[in-house]
Amino acid sequence: MNPRLHYPRLVSLLLVFSLPLSARSLTDAAGRSVTVPDSVQRVAGTAPPPTLLVYALAPDLLVSSDTPAVSSFYAPGTRLLLPEFTRLPVVGGWHGSSRGANMEALLALDPQVVVAWRNDFAMEPVLRSFEKFDIPVVFVNQDRVADIPGALRLVGQAIGRAEAGEKLARDAEARLAQVRKTVGAVPPEKRPSIYYAQGADGLLTQFSGSYHFDPFLVAGGRSLFPGEQKTMMGMERVSLEQILESDPAVIVATDTRFARAVRTDSRWSGIAAVRDDRVLVIPRDPVNWLDRPPCFMRVLGVQWLASVLYPEAYPGNIVQETITFYRDYLHQTIDEKTARHLLAPQ
Repeated sequence: MNPRLHYPRLVSLLLVFSLPLSARSLTDAAGRSVTVPDSVQRVAGTAPPPTLLVYALAPDLLVSSDTPAVSSFYAPGTRLLLPEFTRLPVVGGWHGSSRGANMEALLALDPQVVVAWRNDFAMEPVLRSFEKFDIPVVFVNQDRVADIPGALRLVGQAIGRAEAGEKLARDAEARLAQVRKTVGAVPPEKRPSIYYAQGADGLLTQFSGSYHFDPFLVAGGRSLFPGEQKTMMGMERVSLEQILESDPAVIVATDTRFARAVRTDSRWSGIAAVRDDRVLVIPRDPVNWLDRPPCFMRVLGVQWLASVLYPEAYPGNIVQETITFYRDYLHQTIDEKTARHLLAPQ
């Protein structure tokens, strides 16, 4: 008998029996094989996008938050998040200008699984922080709108809520298919040009290649500023002269004060979007529907934006779609009046 013939088989058996008795393996969004417990009761996220994914599927499993409920990520005074979520201990995370979590505080909460953001700007710091600890880290990617259904499925599998993940993934796919149908009938050259205005003065934006601008393209807009994202935050500064020259058909703003001011500011009056009263404010309760954080809210966000850009072609009822989205993803019961208020932020 040649022992070499049996060596690979022996290695395979050793690998199988080296796994915990109640564990399973999955492949995360970084292509890594990760072993997670079969039964999961404690989960932590490393940034708002993955933390909110866990919130959508199993808010009862979260042991921490990466961001305070009173922060720029969440609408001031929001009542559209579960109270238990807003009271979670805040340990920090790896996102934006944050330098990482308080590892001592996080480890004290004994998470069984950590769900992390598969992001070119944040992945390496997370790996370095957890390499010494025997905690499975599952990277999930939802930087692009098209990634969201897969992200829901992966997180559902990782935390033992595969059925919930599949249900929301299919819902997201149906919603996005509706948007694709609306936009697909419009030739790219006839889609409205969009200026994504950020900051109090509206002079911060995102280039076309940025994942921050992706939902605007999905919803049927065109970018006026080509280029790639340089940092996690993006937020490239442009001049008013550049905006005047590009003459966007639509301005989509994050700041309500800017949106109000720009309508009467003579410096902006020559822009088509201002002349035609097509200055929109992104809904943002409890979080921004399109960006910051780039999370599952984008599914509803692109429905909203497509319904505004193409009101005659959009086949859905955005008010009812908002009500069901808040029920299924945010665990909130809202009525038609509240939905209409959310859709038209002031």
